[in-house]
Amino acid sequence: METQTIEVITERQLDKYIVEAAKAAGYEKGFGVRGCDLSQSIWWAAYCRQSLDQQAKNNRLIEYFLSLATMARDHGVVVPREYVFYDHETGEHLDRSHMRFLRHELAHKKRILGIMFADIRCLSREPAPQQVFERECEILGVRLLFGDAPSGMDVGSQFARSALTFSNKLARLATNRNARAGNIGRVLKGWAPSCKAAYGYTYRRDAEIGHDGRIQIKRAWWELNSLGPDDQPLPGSPADTVVKIFNWIGNEGRSVHWVAKRLNEMGLKGASGGFWAQDSVRYLMLNHCYTGQHKYNANSRVPNPKRPLGDITGAVRRTLIRAKPAGEAVSFNVPPLISEELWLRANHAVRERGRGRGKEGRAISALLRNQIFCPRCGKPLVLKRHGRTDRFYYLCSRLDHASQTHCSYHRFIPDSWDNAVWDCVQAMLMQDGWLEDQLSVIEKQSQGIEKLAKLERLKIVQAQTKIEKVREGFEGGLYGLDEAKSRIKAFQETIEKSERETGRLAGLASGRIPAVNIDVLRKQLKVIAEENLSKANFAEKKDIISKLGVRVYPSEDLKAMRIRCSLDFSNVDPSPFGCGIIQFASLRSQ
Repeated sequence: METQTIEVITERQLDKYIVEAAKAAGYEKGFGVRGCDLSQSIWWAAYCRQSLDQQAKNNRLIEYFLSLATMARDHGVVVPREYVFYDHETGEHLDRSHMRFLRHELAHKKRILGIMFADIRCLSREPAPQQVFERECEILGVRLLFGDAPSGMDVGSQFARSALTFSNKLARLATNRNARAGNIGRVLKGWAPSCKAAYGYTYRRDAEIGHDGRIQIKRAWWELNSLGPDDQPLPGSPADTVVKIFNWIGNEGRSVHWVAKRLNEMGLKGASGGFWAQDSVRYLMLNHCYTGQHKYNANSRVPNPKRPLGDITGAVRRTLIRAKPAGEAVSFNVPPLISEELWLRANHAVRERGRGRGKEGRAISALLRNQIFCPRCGKPLVLKRHGRTDRFYYLCSRLDHASQTHCSYHRFIPDSWDNAVWDCVQAMLMQDGWLEDQLSVIEKQSQGIEKLAKLERLKIVQAQTKIEKVREGFEGGLYGLDEAKSRIKAFQETIEKSERETGRLAGLASGRIPAVNIDVLRKQLKVIAEENLSKANFAEKKDIISKLGVRVYPSEDLKAMRIRCSLDFSNVDPSPFGCGIIQFASLRSQ
């Protein structure tokens, strides 16, 4: 199993540190020994970890190695050079390259007798991963030694180590909060926060070393990256690249695919230092700082709850960006690169182009986009254009996050289904009395739901009145404490049950059309039915399909389809209403 360490320090420097640590501890023949027969299971492993570059570049790493060499000497164990591990990664999880090798290749296969940690923080800063790892080693019979904590597997030692890990976690959270508060204070002073500047900008600061040896910040700001003598971005600089991206998309109507391809052809490096991709262009364009104002502490990254959790000791990927509560963000000014109008125009163009368009920005005129569903997984089908023709087809490419597998339905549905569905919809609209029948059903359903909701609201009022009477009876000595609590609890359960039922009915009502809109809706449907539907263009057909709320459910063999219509005339009346189920129709596909 190959492992890799983030190259903050080289292997040659690591070897030098290990040799110096063994020499300082007087245990050169027992720590970092080369030439050991690793097929024997008589050796120990030594592990240390750091997450900051500053820690790796100062003497803290060699201090860790010295502690490990001293522990090996005091316990009389031998640590081969191949079993001295160092990771330059966070301590929030155990998903680190050398830690994975240590767990799965050495500990689980019982190729070592024990593992030494100079500091318990080297193992983990989170209690759960630490406790899981210790439990694994206890079951496998692998001993653990800690330089700053009790090393036994008795209850007292385990509790002490857990307490230390909890305190380390609290210290880390406090450090993060203090850093965030300090940055907010900087912004309120009119400075830029101490964080990485956006692509196209450079973070600058004016600082001096005080009498106590600490750095004192006088001012901090962002400036444009690589300005020329005319105070304009130099050609090929990151700031110039940002301006090009927004002009290409906002003013020239280029697609994100075209922009990424063009930037790579020009040899310009991306924001992360590599090649440009469509997602990196989109992510850059969402940054509002290029208009001259940036927000700090506005968003946070959170895990996607739809993704499987997996190993509890592994890294939980924070893949979603969510806005923080209003009032937590603070704004500061930066040199503008584009206007607000250009930013809005470019982002609007990207959103519109993403709605059913190909890589080159050509719209796909599909009548059933987002309205035809997979017969196996039930999710909307996606559109694909044929490579050499203007034809398109529907297919399912959905990923099941629980099992990390794609939908097993791989048949393609041709674009001819659009015409078949439109013929069915047109036939339904031309049927005499069909619209009246559907409207009468919806009206009756809406009235029935409103009656049930009114009954549940009455139950809530009655229960609240009875609770007040019980309280009055308790104060007057009619009920004892236990009896009053029991009666109030029963009435509160009734209220909660009625509130849940009211919410359920409200959800159903949101899918129905209120009676006050039935007359208006009847006129709208009559106008549609009287139109010359056979000569309708694509936009008119799409509008009618959308208003009727057509949903198409093909059979797996594609020999039949089920059309479900649900009226959705939200533009008829200012008052909001949803859509009611009209009917199911099983029709032969053409």
